[in-house]
Amino acid sequence: MHPLLEGIFATRQFRNSKNEIVKISSETSKGQCEYLQAIIRDKGYNRSLEIGFAYGTSTLAIVEEVAKKNGRHTVIDKFQLEGWGGNGLDLVRQAGYGDSLEFIGKFCYASLPELMSAGRRFDFAYIDSTKQLDWLLVDFFYIDKMLDPGGMIVFDDVSFPGIRKLLRYLSQFPDYRIHSQYPVNAPITGLRKAAGVLKGIPGMKKLLRPEILVSDYEMGLNAECIALEKTGEDQRRWDWHAEF
Repeated sequence: MHPLLEGIFATRQFRNSKNEIVKISSETSKGQCEYLQAIIRDKGYNRSLEIGFAYGTSTLAIVEEVAKKNGRHTVIDKFQLEGWGGNGLDLVRQAGYGDSLEFIGKFCYASLPELMSAGRRFDFAYIDSTKQLDWLLVDFFYIDKMLDPGGMIVFDDVSFPGIRKLLRYLSQFPDYRIHSQYPVNAPITGLRKAAGVLKGIPGMKKLLRPEILVSDYEMGLNAECIALEKTGEDQRRWDWHAEF
């Protein structure tokens, strides 16, 4: 891992090119950055996309790895320059990866269709932005159209209700599978186990929510960060549906 990142995780701050101390909070953890790098390294990905920039910790981790394969990382964040003061960009450039980074300072719902229209293709995507289901579903829709089979979409903050609900849906797509989780897929609690007994009672399936019928743990989703691997192109029927 790059020394700048190691320093940030040790001190929770870095000095930008204006000689200002930037204090870090709510950043992607060191362990999760290592997890992202391991996926990219093991799969040999070199065309990556990221939604969300902030302080740039995950961005630097990703671009560091794809640059080893002469790759390029594209990151989209409407608020990087104003809301985050451009500090994420500054960090990546200080690390020497400015030429390996493409920054788009617009909303993802505007940028992703443009990238698709331009014929862009990716093999890895990391989504760490809003926690709203509808926005993230739009992100997934467009990224899926640009993602090569064998590629990966990684969602952060899956503990948020909207993202967890979305992953219950997406993980059931016939052309996707759960590749891995970070840190782990945590076992269900005693309460969840007790609720599972209700599934065997006649008529209860009409009354119980999908989360009770099939728990997040059973689906492999009881974790903070989930990687979905694309196994092929979308060939669902027009009326395909899965309970989630």
